[in-house]
Amino acid sequence: MSLKLKYPFSLDNQSGPAYLRVAVTGPLVAGFSLRSGGESRGAFAAANMSYSVGDDAALVAENRRNLLAKVGGGRFTKILTCKQVHGRRCRVVSGRDIEAPEQLALDEADALLTAEPGVLLGVLTADCLPLIIADKKGRAAAVVHAGWRGLAKGVAAAAVAALRHNFSLAVSELAVYAGPAIAPCCFAVGSEVIERFHKLPELNGASGWYRQSAAGFQLDLVAVQKAQLLAAGLAEADFHAVNICTCCQDLCFSYRRDHAITGRQLAFVGIS
Repeated sequence: MSLKLKYPFSLDNQSGPAYLRVAVTGPLVAGFSLRSGGESRGAFAAANMSYSVGDDAALVAENRRNLLAKVGGGRFTKILTCKQVHGRRCRVVSGRDIEAPEQLALDEADALLTAEPGVLLGVLTADCLPLIIADKKGRAAAVVHAGWRGLAKGVAAAAVAALRHNFSLAVSELAVYAGPAIAPCCFAVGSEVIERFHKLPELNGASGWYRQSAAGFQLDLVAVQKAQLLAAGLAEADFHAVNICTCCQDLCFSYRRDHAITGRQLAFVGIS
């Protein structure tokens, strides 16, 4: 696997599920899993992290255990996820939630937040944009699932607001890391989608977040997300994105490329 990565991202593909490690502060652990290095087979090969796509649950559990062994060194016992619904609801996760069975996702949300040590949060994606939002001092963090519908509803800005409200964090204390997602080279959308984004005030006068050609429109999820977060007060230097397209680079699962029959990678963050 050959990747050109820039700080704060680095590749760990040594035994077990491969993942992109994110250089976050002190007690925080964060990263984005990739497709290789797992136990799943067929359409879900190899490091599928989702229990809800038709894969063998025992193999998914093994993939997750192997990832936890790599990233947590035994400090985390499970990965907590939510029922993702392409909305903007943010769910605060506490130590009590650790008792929930890992196979059962928490209630409906598209962003999970915590300031509790020992809780590893995750969202599952296969083209949608995964985000990790981290307090630079390691006191709290969030993980966000942002497909185009979630972007249109402002899910990441809602997560920033929730971190401020629940943990008294200023936007200047946060850094955001965007993981692999479908890139504009592969993400063709209809004019109705572009028109919906044009109505967002944070994109008023902005350029570069979509392309138009004879074939139609191509949406840049990362560019939209960056514009939204800068409008919410995030400093440009605190937004980091990895340049990996899930659809045309065979490093990740892709819902579009694989015609919906595929696995999911995991974006994760926790306080050790």
